[in-house]
Amino acid sequence: MKKMLSIAAIGCASLVFSSDSQAREFADIYTDCGLGAMIAPNNEAVAAVTNVTWDLGTTAISSNASSEDTCQGGQAKSAALIYKSYPELERDIANGEGEHLNALLTMVNVDSDAHNAVIEKLRPAFASLVNADNYDALSREDKAAALYDLLQVSI
Repeated sequence: MKKMLSIAAIGCASLVFSSDSQAREFADIYTDCGLGAMIAPNNEAVAAVTNVTWDLGTTAISSNASSEDTCQGGQAKSAALIYKSYPELERDIANGEGEHLNALLTMVNVDSDAHNAVIEKLRPAFASLVNADNYDALSREDKAAALYDLLQVSI
């Protein structure tokens, strides 16, 4: 069934985007881009299945179209770091400093001189997220995605 969904999604996407105009092959888009690349950057099969089952690959396709850096690059790697080290980042953000937070800021190309300014913007926004009534019910993926979005706004 998942294989059929993959084939259907790739077929639909090929109608929207001409493969001649895309530098990246569709198979690569589904493994290197979007939510799948964020969740499983080192497992192409899981990345592809995640992209197809989550939204039929639309985030993978849009991230590929919007910027080359969003696929197997800085954004995918930073999203993967957020997902993998979320508990540590949660602690570091609460403290306003820490090894994981510094690594994340460096990964997203924030100059070390600007770390404090970004952290000052990020902390209150993250505190609002953590204090939301539904925070405990969020999955790790949802928490990581929310932190990723907050980080992008704070930069």
